[in-house]
Amino acid sequence: MKPRLRRSALLAATLAALVFPALPGRSEPPAGPPEARLLRFPDIRGDAVAFVYAGDVWRSSAAGGPALRLTAHPGLELFPKISHDGLWIAFSAEYTGTRQVYVMPAWGGPPRQLTFATDAGPLPPRGGYDNWVLGWTVDGNVLVRMDRVPWNSRMGRYYLVDPKGGLETPLEIPEGGGASLSPDGTKLAYCPVDREFRTWKRTKGGRAQDVWLYDFAAKKSERLTTWEGTDNFPMWWGDAVYFTSDRETTLNIWRHDLRTKQTRKLTSFSEFDVLWPSLGDGRIVFMNGGYLHTLDLATEKVARVPVTLGSDLAATVPSFRDVSGNVGGAALSPSGARVVLDARGDLFSLPAKEGATRSLTATPAVRERDPAWSPDGKWIAYLSSETGEYEIWIRPQDGSGTPRRLTTDGAPWKHAPVFSPDGKKIAWGDRNQRLRVVDVATAAVTEVDRSGFEDIDVYVFSPDSRWLVYEKSHPTRLPGIWAHSLETKRSFPLGDGLTADFSPAFSADGKHLFFLSNRDFSPTFSAFEFSYVYPKATRPYAAALAPSVPHLFPPASDEEKGKADATAEAVSDKPKGATKEPKKGDPARVEIVAEGFTARTIALPGVKPEQLRSLSATADAVFYLRGDDEDGALCRYDLKEKKEERALDGVSSYELSADGKKLLWVAGKDLGITDARAGLSPGAGKLDLSGLRVKLDLRTEWAQIWEDGARIVRDWFYDPALHGVDWPALVARYGALVPHVAHRADLDFLLGELVSELEAGHTYVTPGDEPKIERVAGGFLGCELSADSSGRYRIAKIYPGENWDEASRSPLTEPGVNVAEGEFLLAIDGVELTTSDNPYRLLEGKANRAATLLVGRAPSREGARSVTVRTVASEQGLRYLDWVRSRMALVDRLSGGKVGYIHLPDTALAGNRMLQKLFYSQAARPALLVDDRYNGGGFIPDRMIEMLSRTTLAFWARRGVDAMRTPGFAHDGPKAMLVNGYSSSGGDALPWFFRKQGLGPLIGTRTWGGLIGLSGNARFVDGGSVDVPTFRIYDGEGNWVVENVGVAPDVEVFDVAERRIDGGDPSLEKGVEILLEALSKKSGALPKSPAPPRIQR
Repeated sequence: MKPRLRRSALLAATLAALVFPALPGRSEPPAGPPEARLLRFPDIRGDAVAFVYAGDVWRSSAAGGPALRLTAHPGLELFPKISHDGLWIAFSAEYTGTRQVYVMPAWGGPPRQLTFATDAGPLPPRGGYDNWVLGWTVDGNVLVRMDRVPWNSRMGRYYLVDPKGGLETPLEIPEGGGASLSPDGTKLAYCPVDREFRTWKRTKGGRAQDVWLYDFAAKKSERLTTWEGTDNFPMWWGDAVYFTSDRETTLNIWRHDLRTKQTRKLTSFSEFDVLWPSLGDGRIVFMNGGYLHTLDLATEKVARVPVTLGSDLAATVPSFRDVSGNVGGAALSPSGARVVLDARGDLFSLPAKEGATRSLTATPAVRERDPAWSPDGKWIAYLSSETGEYEIWIRPQDGSGTPRRLTTDGAPWKHAPVFSPDGKKIAWGDRNQRLRVVDVATAAVTEVDRSGFEDIDVYVFSPDSRWLVYEKSHPTRLPGIWAHSLETKRSFPLGDGLTADFSPAFSADGKHLFFLSNRDFSPTFSAFEFSYVYPKATRPYAAALAPSVPHLFPPASDEEKGKADATAEAVSDKPKGATKEPKKGDPARVEIVAEGFTARTIALPGVKPEQLRSLSATADAVFYLRGDDEDGALCRYDLKEKKEERALDGVSSYELSADGKKLLWVAGKDLGITDARAGLSPGAGKLDLSGLRVKLDLRTEWAQIWEDGARIVRDWFYDPALHGVDWPALVARYGALVPHVAHRADLDFLLGELVSELEAGHTYVTPGDEPKIERVAGGFLGCELSADSSGRYRIAKIYPGENWDEASRSPLTEPGVNVAEGEFLLAIDGVELTTSDNPYRLLEGKANRAATLLVGRAPSREGARSVTVRTVASEQGLRYLDWVRSRMALVDRLSGGKVGYIHLPDTALAGNRMLQKLFYSQAARPALLVDDRYNGGGFIPDRMIEMLSRTTLAFWARRGVDAMRTPGFAHDGPKAMLVNGYSSSGGDALPWFFRKQGLGPLIGTRTWGGLIGLSGNARFVDGGSVDVPTFRIYDGEGNWVVENVGVAPDVEVFDVAERRIDGGDPSLEKGVEILLEALSKKSGALPKSPAPPRIQR
C-alpha cells in the first residue's frame, strides 16, 4: 500500500495552503512550549486572566506565560468570570449531567454547584449555551443569562445567583444577550437581541444587535447605538460603555462616552474579529486570531498575551475507538458473503458470518467513502480524497495490491459510484448536476446527461450494461425516469411527464422496468373542515420496455401441456438462420422504446398506496421500503403470487446482492446480511461490528474534516462564486488555527467562523463526535417560586396547562393535586426546604417522576398536607402556553372582543399545529391579529399564508340556522401582523407573503432576514456537518429580497422593557389600535340572507 499522507502539499494546490503542524524529529526535543491559540471566552481581573481551552478552564498571568489548568472534566467548562476581589471564578459546567453554574477558588479547587434547574439541553453551536455566566456584581452575586423565556430554548433572560445559596433571582428585563452592569449596579448595558453565537458575519437584518441601557430605579430604557450592523458585548467602565462593532467590516472595540454621546474606535484589527471581550479593572481581554490580547483603557494600547500550555491534552492522544456508529456507505458482495463499508473515513470488509473484519485503507489523513463491489467480486470502487479532491479509485477487494485512480477531473463533490453488471463501467453523479460514466479499463470518461433541477444521484445499469436509467425531473418539474443508451449516446425520458416517477430497477431479464410512482389520488379528509390532502399516493409499477415484451401478468388459463418429445424440434417453425439465443449466463440484449412507455405501464396488483421508497428487483420479486425514512418496513412483492409480504421491520435502507439471493439491511446503527425473503425475524443475520475498532488520531481527523468542510461549502453553496469571496484565502486564514484545535467544539467554532464569511443566513455547523456527558434531567413542578420573608418558598404562580398533552402538562393542576397559588412549599420528598437552599436541588434527576410535596397555607408544618405529583422535564411548553393565553386575553380586553389573536411559534410542526388549533375559533372575530414575533421558522409557509388569506366565496342559506359558508372557515375582515428580530427564516417569509398578499400592515421591528435555505448536504466522517444554504429567495421582478435585510415593518414599534415589565405589549397594543380603526371604516358584518323567492301562481 503506498503512503498517502501528502496533505500539506495537496492543500497548497487545492485549498490554498492550509497549515498543519510539523512533527518534531524523533531525536529533536522541542525548543520550548509554543504560544497557544484558540483561547476562548477570556476574563481578566487584576493580574489574572481566565480562559477556556479544549473545553477546560485555565488561568494565567495577564502578562502571559505558563497557564494553570483548573478543570479537567470530560464535559465542556465555559464562561469563566473572576470575582471583583479576585478570589473566585464562576463558570458553567456539566458535572451533574446538565449545564449548571459553579464557583471555585480562583487558583483551583473543588467546584461548588450554585444552580440546579435543568438546563435547556444540548443546543447546536448557533444556539449557544444555557447558563451563560456574564460576570459578577460588586456585592458578590453572579450575573447569568438563563434560557428561561416562553418563546424558545435558545433565548434567555438575566438572573442573579447568590454563591451563598438559594434560588436565583430574575432581573425584570424580559430577554437579552450579552450584558454588563454599571459599576454601582443600578443600570445594565445590554443587547435586547441576542446573536453572539450565530455563524453569520456582518448581517444587516433584524437581529443585528444594538446596545441599550436599562435603569432599574427609573424603569427606563435608552438606546445607545443605532448602527445597522452589529454592536454587541457591551462592557461598562466609568462613564463609558465599550462594545464590539463591525462598522468597519471587522469586529473591533469601540467606546461610547455616556456624557458626550460620542463613539470612537479603539482597536484596528482587520484579519480576524475581536471576539468574546471581557472587562475587568480597567482592561479588556479578548481573543483575536486565536490569541489573547488586552486593551488598557487608560492608555488605549493593545498588548498580546503570550500564553503557553503545559498539558498532555489526553483527549487528543491517538486511542482505539469503536467506529461502528459512524458507518456511511455500504455495499454487499455479489453473493452476499461479505459487506464493504466506510466508517470514520476508512474502508472495511466484514464477513456475513465467519471470518475477520479487514481494514482496507487505514489512511487517517484521507477519507474514503461510498464503496461499490464489482459484479465479479474482485474489486472495490470507492471515492477517495487522496489527491485533495474526491476521485474514483478501485482496489482489490481483499485489500492487497495498489489502488488505481480512474477519474482525474477533481471538483466538484461526487456521488456514490455504481458498477455496470459486466464490471466494465462505473457511473456517478456530481454536484454540477452531471451524470457521467468511466471506462474501468481505459479511464475514459463520458458525460451522460445533466439536470437543470437537481443532482442526479439515482442511476442503475441494465442487465446487459448497454443502458443507464436514472432519476431526472421532467420539464414539468415532476420527478421522472430517463434512459441513456451507452451505444448511441442518446438520452430520453420514459413516460409522459404527467406523474412523479422514481426509484427505477430493471427486471432480471431486462424486459421490464419496475419503479415507484405517485399516481394514486385518494384524498384523506381533515377532521376540522372540508379539506383534504393526498398523503398515500405511491405504489410500485412495472413497464414493458419494448412493445414486443409480453404482459408481466398474462391472463391465466388452464391448458393441457402435453408431453415433451423428440419431434418438438422437428416441427418447430423457427426459420433457419434465426438469431441465436444468448449463451447460457450471458444477459439478453435489452431494448428500450420510449414511445408507448406510459401505455405499457401497469400497477403491481394488490399493493396499497402509501409512502414507498427504495425499490429493487430480483428475478422473482420486487423489494421496497414502506413508511418513513427512519423506521420503514422492508416489503417483498412476490411476482408469481402477486402478493406483498413483510420482509423485515425497522429498516432504514437495504441493498440486494447481485444474484438477488441475499440482502443487506440497515436499522439504526445495526447492519445485517440475510436471505432475500419474506418473514424475516428482527435482527436476522445481524453483523458483528466489533471489528470496527480503530486507532483514531483526532488531530489528523480534524484536519481532514476541515478539508471536507471547505469542499462542501464550495460545492453546495447556492452561489458557485461564493458571494465573490476569496475562498481559498479564507480557508487558509482560518485553517492556520486548525492545528491548535484540542476539542471538537473548537473545530466547530472555526468552521462557523469560516462559513460566516459568506455573510449569509443558515450557514450552520452541526456537532460531530465530541465527549458527551450522560444527561440527567431534573424535575419541574410547573410553577414559579418566590422567596418569602419567613424563610420559606411561596408558590407565586402556577402555570395553567393542557394536561391531555404531555408537552404542556402542569403537575400542580392535575386532578387530585389541589395546590393553590400563594401556598408554601415546605418540603420535597421528605427534605425540608428553606430559602437558604435551592428547591431544584431537591428535584435533580427526578424528571417525569413522582415527587411528594409538603404544602401549606402557612410557612410552617402546622396544617400542612402532603401531595404527590408527577414532575415534568421542562416548563418551556407551559411558559409558552401561558404567554399565548395572556396575549389572547390582552387583545380581547383591548378590543372588546372584536379582534382575534393567533401566535405562530414557527413555520414547522408547532406553528402549523398552533394555526390549526387557533384559526377556527379566531376566524369568527371581525378583525385578526397574527403574531409572528419569535417565529423560529422551519418550512416555507405557503400553506400557512393560504389559510390566512382565505376569504368567503359564498354563503348558503339554511332553514332555521345560520348561513353556511364556503370555505367553511375564512376571515374576511382586516388583519395585521406583528414582527420582530426573532421572526426568522420561515418567520421572515410569512410576513413577506402577508404583505405580498395585501392582507394588512406589519407592526413591530425588522425581521431576522434569513431567507436562504437548507436542503441537505454531505456530512463529515464523525457525523457532524457544516450546513450550507442551497437556495435563496428573489421576487417576481428578479430582485433579491429579505435575505440579509429582513422585512421592514409598516409601523415601527419597539417592545421596550419597561412597558413589558408593567404588563404592556407595545406592538400588540398598536396592532389592536390599527385594527379597531380599520373596523370603524368597515363593519365586517356578514351579509344577511335575502328573502327566499315566492312563487306567484
